[in-house]
Amino acid sequence: MRALRIAAIVAVPFLLAALAIGFFLFEQQGGLAPYRIPKDSGRVVASDAETLQRGEYLARIGDCQACHTAPGGAPFAGGRGFASAYGMIYSSNLTSDREHGIGAWSVDEFAHAMRHGVSRRGPLYPVFPYEHFATLADADIDAIYAYLHSLPASANVPPANRLDFPASWRSALVLWRMLHYRPEPTPPANDDRGRYLVDGLGHCAMCHSTREPSGALAAGGYLAGGRIPGSGWYAPPLDAKQLQRYSVEQLAGYLRSGASDAGAAYGPMAEVVYRSLQALSEDDALAMASYLKKVPARPRRDTEFTLLPEAPRQTVMGNGADIYKHHCADCHGNDGEGKGKGGQYPALRDAVATVASDPINAVRMVLYGGFPAATAHNPQPYSMPPFVQQLSPAEIAAVTNYVRETFGDRRSYLTPADVEAMHGIVLD
Repeated sequence: MRALRIAAIVAVPFLLAALAIGFFLFEQQGGLAPYRIPKDSGRVVASDAETLQRGEYLARIGDCQACHTAPGGAPFAGGRGFASAYGMIYSSNLTSDREHGIGAWSVDEFAHAMRHGVSRRGPLYPVFPYEHFATLADADIDAIYAYLHSLPASANVPPANRLDFPASWRSALVLWRMLHYRPEPTPPANDDRGRYLVDGLGHCAMCHSTREPSGALAAGGYLAGGRIPGSGWYAPPLDAKQLQRYSVEQLAGYLRSGASDAGAAYGPMAEVVYRSLQALSEDDALAMASYLKKVPARPRRDTEFTLLPEAPRQTVMGNGADIYKHHCADCHGNDGEGKGKGGQYPALRDAVATVASDPINAVRMVLYGGFPAATAHNPQPYSMPPFVQQLSPAEIAAVTNYVRETFGDRRSYLTPADVEAMHGIVLD
C-alpha cells in the first residue's frame, strides 16, 4: 500500500503537467468555440440574380465543384475521393438536399463550417481548406451559400471514408487540431485583393506548400512547393524567384489560359485552370499575379534521391543526348528553347519540371505525356505524346537526367529503379 501511495504522489505532478499542456494546446486551437455550432439566427441571405451570379463566380474560383463532384456524378453532390497518408476521404454533398446535402443548414452553420472546420456532423478533415476559408468576408460567404442553395437537390450519399485508426475516429481530429491547427485571432485585412484570393478562395497553399507527414503545413513551407498527396505530381514553389520569368501580365494570362511562352499547365494544375481559374476576371487574375510575384523565396528543399559517384553517374546518364535528339528535339529544339508561341512546344530550359528538386513531373511527362486544358483563352492547346511504350525505364532515366542537367543546371541521378518506383506511384 505504501508503494502505491508513493507511486500516486510521484504521478500527480506528471498528471497535472499533462493536463496543463493539454489545456494550453486546446486553447491554442480555439478552445471550445469551434465546437459550438451556432443556432439559427434567422438571418436571411439575399438570393437575387446579382448575389447568385457573384456566388457562382466565387464558388468557381474557389474550385468547389471540382472537389465536391465525383467522376460522372451530379455537380456538387460529393463523393470524390482524396487519398491521404491515412486512407481515402470522400467529399460531402453541397446541394440543396435537406437530408443529404446542406439544404437544412442555416447561413450561420455554413459560415461556421467554412471558418472553423466544424459542422453539425462534427470536425471536418483538413482536406477541406477551412483554414483558408476562415479569411473570407461575410458577404462572400453569404453569396456562396445563396448560390449553393439555388442548386438542384441531389440525394447522393458519398461513400464512407476508408481511413486507418485513429484517423477513422472523427473525434481524433480534436487532437490533430490541438497539435497542428493555429487559427488567426483576427483574419488578415482584405486590403490586398491578390493575397485574399491566393490565400483564401484560391487556397493555393494546399498544393504548393511543403507539408509534414501529418498533413500540417511545415515551418517555412508556405508556397515552398511539395508533392501533392495521392496525385503523383509535384507542385512547384510560388514565389518571386520561381516566377521571375513571367511579368505580372504574363502570369495573369497563364492563370486564365493555362499556357504561356514559358510553358503550359499539366496534371492537377490543368484541372484547376479548366474548372476554376479560367473564370477569373482580368482584374482578379492581375491581383493574384501581382501578389505571387512578391512572395519571398524559401530555401530550396531537395527530395531524397541517391547521389551517385561520378563514374556510376556517367552510366546513368547513358545515351540521354541521343534519345533527346531522336525523340524530343523536333519539338523542343536542340537547345531546349522550344518552338512556337503560347506553350505550343514549350521551352525545357529552366522549365519548372526541369529545375524542380523533385523529378517526378519530368518523369511522368515522358512516361504519359502532357495534356493541357482547353480554355476560352487557349481553346486548342498542344499536347505531348506519351513514351511509356517506346522507351524503357533506363532510357527514360537517361533522357530525364540529360534534360535536367543540360537545360536546368540540375545534377540528376535518376536510375531505372527510380522511374519504375514513380510509375508505381502514378498507378497506385
